Amino acid sequence: MTPLLSVFISIHLSGIFAQSTIVPAPAQTTPIIIEHAIIHTAVQGASVIQDGFVIMDNGVIVSVGSGTPVGSKGEAPPLNAQRVNATGMHLTPGFISSATTLGLIETQQVRATDDRTEFGPFHPEVAAWLAVNPDSNLIPVARLGGVLLALVFPQGGNVSGEASLIRLNGWTTDDLAVVPDAGTVLQWPSTEPAPRWITTKNAQEQEKERRITLRAFDDFFDAAQAYSKARAADPKLSVDLRFERLRDVLDGSRPLFIEAASAGQIESAILWSTRRGMKPILVGGKGAPAVVDLLLAHKVAVIVQGVLSLPRFAHEDYDSAYTLPARLAAKGIEVAIATGDEPSNDRNLVHHAAMAASFGMPREDALAAITRVPAQLCGVGDRYGVIVVGYSATLLLHDGDPLEVKSSVRSAWLDGRSIELTSHQTELKEKYEQKYAPKSGAAATSDSTPAKSPAP
Repeated sequence: MTPLLSVFISIHLSGIFAQSTIVPAPAQTTPIIIEHAIIHTAVQGASVIQDGFVIMDNGVIVSVGSGTPVGSKGEAPPLNAQRVNATGMHLTPGFISSATTLGLIETQQVRATDDRTEFGPFHPEVAAWLAVNPDSNLIPVARLGGVLLALVFPQGGNVSGEASLIRLNGWTTDDLAVVPDAGTVLQWPSTEPAPRWITTKNAQEQEKERRITLRAFDDFFDAAQAYSKARAADPKLSVDLRFERLRDVLDGSRPLFIEAASAGQIESAILWSTRRGMKPILVGGKGAPAVVDLLLAHKVAVIVQGVLSLPRFAHEDYDSAYTLPARLAAKGIEVAIATGDEPSNDRNLVHHAAMAASFGMPREDALAAITRVPAQLCGVGDRYGVIVVGYSATLLLHDGDPLEVKSSVRSAWLDGRSIELTSHQTELKEKYEQKYAPKSGAAATSDSTPAKSPAP
């Protein structure tokens, strides 16, 4: 096979399999009552509701309680409501996958399906939601794991662009967008020299490169601040889209998501951003325990990536990644949990939270780390992330404890819309279960016996 033909086939196949055939769910038209459920509201300090009910209508939660379902004012529930008997099942808010590239990439080997990065070191005007593929085959896979919302991060450069919160249901990017401009993503440079097996540059060359990068950060943000002041003084000033997108980040009204791992990176990034009056949110956070006081002093939340990962260094405990969320939360730091993995593994988000719960994080706090906390960090804590009257009916019904590996999502609602929990993989499973299903009688014999070739 020639290289050109190989590339053509790869692009053709990626185009086929990057298109989900699942039709987006329509808007809710009938009230729904979920009753006899074990309800995890994810409200801070709230207890789990036993034998609970939730009534949702027009995409919004209208009543929550225990026992016999009633309206928010004690009135009888709607007679035309669809009832869901959830005896023995657990109800939670929909999960939110943070710091993901879901929808931005389908097949790594095919550049045409990879929209994670842009050229150049500084592109804050890039908005992730515009590049998301609503027909991505990875979206239904994530929904099967309970992920109904995703905070999508652009990648590459020093300032990667704007993170966007999307709902995993819709025909177009406009349908998907919940918060198009949830915050600006920044990649902070390493502060310690990397070992020779990672780079061919020596320590002096790496230090020189780091200083150049930090100077570039200062120059770019100095120019952005000058532009913001000039625009405030003269609104008729010509618009620079790069700097325009940073104006509300510079004044702290919109967060700055800083990707940093080591303690040195975190310390320098937090001091740099807070000195400029910005509101940093740390993404990664492996070295955060060493700078807890600094994070507390500046009220910096942490999106912990990769709870299901190995220690970074030989001297670390084997469970350092597993216990990281618990250690940070115990100090009073607001913690969200993300997979830190490729988007095909967003379906495993709940397992990262479950591991954190197994290693010291209170179970309801671990659940909140993939529901309430990321919703608050995205600026939608008044609409999503908890099961409360007036909030979006974005819910998951599990056949067991949501933090148990044996449990599965059985039903899902996103803004009240009933979500189809199927994917290309589940369709293949059903196909081959039928192919290899046990057969009986003469039909089985005739079907399974290969036909003989005619005698020559």
